[in-house]
Amino acid sequence: MLPESGNLIRVNPLEEEFGWPSDSGEGVWSSLSEEKKNEEVTEHLDDSVVLLASFHAGSKLFFACTGVIIESNKTTTSFLTSLSLVRSTDDDSEILHNLRIKVRFPNNNLCMGWLEYYDLKYNVAVVSAPPFYVFRAARLDRQPQFKYYSEVVAVGRCFNSGTLMATAGMVTDNRRRIYREELAVSTCQVTMTGVGGPLVDVNGDFVGMNFYAKEETPFLPRDKILQLLMQFKTTPPRFWYALYTHLDTSKACGSPESHSSDLEGSSGWQMKNNKREPSICTICDPQHDSALKGRLVKSLPELDRWPYDWGFVSVESRIKKFESRGYPLPVLEDCGMHLRYNFEEEFSEDIWSKLIKRVASNMSRSVVALASFSGEARRFACTGVSIDCNGSTTRVLTSGSLVRSYDDERKVTDDITIEVRLPDKRLVAGKLQHYNPHYNVAVIIVEKFRCTRTANMDKNVKTGTLSEVLAIGHVYESGKLMAAGGTLIDKKSEVKCEELKISTCEITKAGIGGPLIDYNGNFIGMNFYGLEETPYVPKDIILKLLKNFDSEGTVAADFTKVPDLNEPNRWPVPKPYWCYPSWHDLKDEDTVEDILELFGTRYD
Repeated sequence: MLPESGNLIRVNPLEEEFGWPSDSGEGVWSSLSEEKKNEEVTEHLDDSVVLLASFHAGSKLFFACTGVIIESNKTTTSFLTSLSLVRSTDDDSEILHNLRIKVRFPNNNLCMGWLEYYDLKYNVAVVSAPPFYVFRAARLDRQPQFKYYSEVVAVGRCFNSGTLMATAGMVTDNRRRIYREELAVSTCQVTMTGVGGPLVDVNGDFVGMNFYAKEETPFLPRDKILQLLMQFKTTPPRFWYALYTHLDTSKACGSPESHSSDLEGSSGWQMKNNKREPSICTICDPQHDSALKGRLVKSLPELDRWPYDWGFVSVESRIKKFESRGYPLPVLEDCGMHLRYNFEEEFSEDIWSKLIKRVASNMSRSVVALASFSGEARRFACTGVSIDCNGSTTRVLTSGSLVRSYDDERKVTDDITIEVRLPDKRLVAGKLQHYNPHYNVAVIIVEKFRCTRTANMDKNVKTGTLSEVLAIGHVYESGKLMAAGGTLIDKKSEVKCEELKISTCEITKAGIGGPLIDYNGNFIGMNFYGLEETPYVPKDIILKLLKNFDSEGTVAADFTKVPDLNEPNRWPVPKPYWCYPSWHDLKDEDTVEDILELFGTRYD
């Protein structure tokens, strides 16, 4: 149990210091400055410790705490901190995705961040922001000697002033029964500002992450944090949009509150990419003609309209980022916004790591990703599987949606180019060889590539209702391979094509065109996309099509024996659209005043 934050008397919750400020040269800082080595420790702490704050719309403070840089690369800088930054105080299981996260860097620059991963059980979060190469990550790779009564230092940073603080103490075995068994305790005394901050040894090596209690400081040890970070890496984040900006927080008000899960946690652990369907998407979804949407966009102040020029990343580059992928442009600057039905979304329950070694090896050498382009703009992306190889030319089976015209589904789109991401992640050109609009199947030729494995279509495999199967997918941009498990079910597909069958595998758009296999790697069919289940074309139909393709030798197969030739089956694929959680509280009858109040434009 965590003591109530009301037990603390605060003068200014954003500036509630503890220990000694680094610029004083006193207390723990004086001992760290005695030798050159310790001076380097001080500099490293100053470069790696940040402060984060979350805000409701209108810049009303929700929570503020410390964080530490754990990774910095060409695309992002990531921070380890407490999940209390965005966790509801009313419901432990709820994450407040509509909060705006601001990060104060060691050089006092402010930028917007976004929630990358989280764990409810241990109240740990990873927040990411744009890349800043001048700062250093915490020393998580060094394993300090973790002994009771060893000297440690708790470090934190104030949000408004940017002051770096530290206080010394010892690791103690005098832990209270109210703490989670995974937690350890130090005698360091920190304020709420120090929550999420690093606990280090005298050499500056990371020992753990601090929480808050009135008379001592519980912390989550380094080994448990490393386990969580490894789990995070194997569970990819959702396609979240980040706001990059420098903002003035001088109008921020309110006070941070402690969170019981800092110490107690919740049962089970989750991460952000678990399915979280929005409560209402009738306003966001372009399929619904909401009268409120037009009024909402017109009523938004300039600050909340996309793309607002924050002066950090150019508007042109932000626009190009989405246009080049064939995605619609957002209309709202909302930190909780995310792009639904995008081609980068990975399977929600990816079990690739659980495949037997032989199957995983064969699939990794035969499954590819494909994308089609009109000019520089991407039209479609999906999965394919190698079906044969003749010399240095490989043929790939995939979905016809890759080349299908939006205007006339019987035709192939003119002037498109095809790129194929090979198993070794190289990008090469592809060429359409065959296309069947009735079954929505295409065959792509990849020249100067000799595949080492092809789909196993030769073996006759008996399948029936409740047979266990795997849907395989390959993400075009990342090159990641995925697998979703399920069973075959006796259910009619919503697509008009009567020969289609259904499995319960849950895939994303990235898995369209990918193979459906049994657990021994035998080919069962080719997957399409469904909102609830996954329709697929069975292997016997695929083999007949391939035989027909080979005999015809043309792009289109012979349809003389196929019914409804002039009305080919429709193969609906949901279009991507932006989902704005801030809109979900609105109703069609809301007035302009209601809209402005929701977005925080009316505050003192």
